[in-house]
Amino acid sequence: MMQKKKYRLGDYEFDTYEEYLEAQEDLKKIDLITEEVDINDVDVAARLYTRIRNKEIIFHSKVGINFFMYLSDIVANQSMALAEEKKAQENLKKKNTKRARKYRIAGVICVCAAAACFGYFAYADYLDEQSAQEMKRLQDMQNMTGHYIEEEDFSEEAQEDTPAQEETPAEEQTETKDQTETKQLKILPEYEQIYAENSDLVGWLEIDGTVINYPVLQSDTEQDSQFYLTHSFAKKKDKNGSLFMDYRNDFVDRDTNIIIYGHNMKNGAMFGSLKKYLEKGYLEQHKKVRFDTIYEHGTYEVIDAFLSEASYQDEYTFRYYNFLNAKNEAEFDAFSVNVMQLDALKKGTLDAKYGDQLLTLSTCSSYTEEGRMFIIAKKVD
Repeated sequence: MMQKKKYRLGDYEFDTYEEYLEAQEDLKKIDLITEEVDINDVDVAARLYTRIRNKEIIFHSKVGINFFMYLSDIVANQSMALAEEKKAQENLKKKNTKRARKYRIAGVICVCAAAACFGYFAYADYLDEQSAQEMKRLQDMQNMTGHYIEEEDFSEEAQEDTPAQEETPAEEQTETKDQTETKQLKILPEYEQIYAENSDLVGWLEIDGTVINYPVLQSDTEQDSQFYLTHSFAKKKDKNGSLFMDYRNDFVDRDTNIIIYGHNMKNGAMFGSLKKYLEKGYLEQHKKVRFDTIYEHGTYEVIDAFLSEASYQDEYTFRYYNFLNAKNEAEFDAFSVNVMQLDALKKGTLDAKYGDQLLTLSTCSSYTEEGRMFIIAKKVD
């Protein structure tokens, strides 16, 4: 088996040529900075650290991350040195008392903790920035490909140039029906490149006027069903996680209700803004939801918001997250009655009927222990 090519830059090794090029760009920035200033000067290091943290200087590779961490260490070490110097002066005055020894120990612990926290939060900030940049890249990729291919295919000129097709005998139509359906199942052009990067991609969710504009992923087994709760699109550990579809859902042979989960992040990312739908006015202003599968576009309209709580396995209770399909009208009506017991806006009835295609967006809620908040939308196109 041919070994995958690696790219090296000094002591760094990269899996792809793109990562190698990003590292080269970061190295150029670092060289320019070190030529102009002395980064070992504490004041200079502190200013550089602040500019990087405020996104005035942006790095894209582990070369840049290590440079940022080096600056963090300089600032942290200086903070520790100043603290230790101060403590040393205090200890000279009180060195013959037990109280002085306690202060010394406590001081060292506090300084070490402060330095550790400083480094941790600096690194966490940097990871958040990297995650945001990766999501922006995916959003740009989706927007750039657009729908121009579809418009091209249905232009008048294209229709005129298409030769008239001969009639196919009924027998041949029957024999080739399955083959024709298979051929029609084609990934939309705007998702081809993104799908090539991660084949767990099943669609894209966007709500106008909100930060919700993300790819939707799906693990295909129960064992991996929670994977994207703690991982990014690139399958890297990420506290924000990703939006992901219930592993039981079939988005091709469409289920009655597709369920998408996401974290309720304090910074508003992922489904952090979903709780605003608990206000009727907000719901009315943000009804339109675009949810594309990788094979077709879809427009939905939010119809209600709900509050619930996760149930233990042995509890006999209604679980909204177990409603995926309605085999008949009676099953759909039973779901409608049960889910309206959780209605946060007190609308009374669910504005949906048997045969409607539903979309449920679900996240955690702090209104109670193990709380859940979700909205339901129905397809309108």
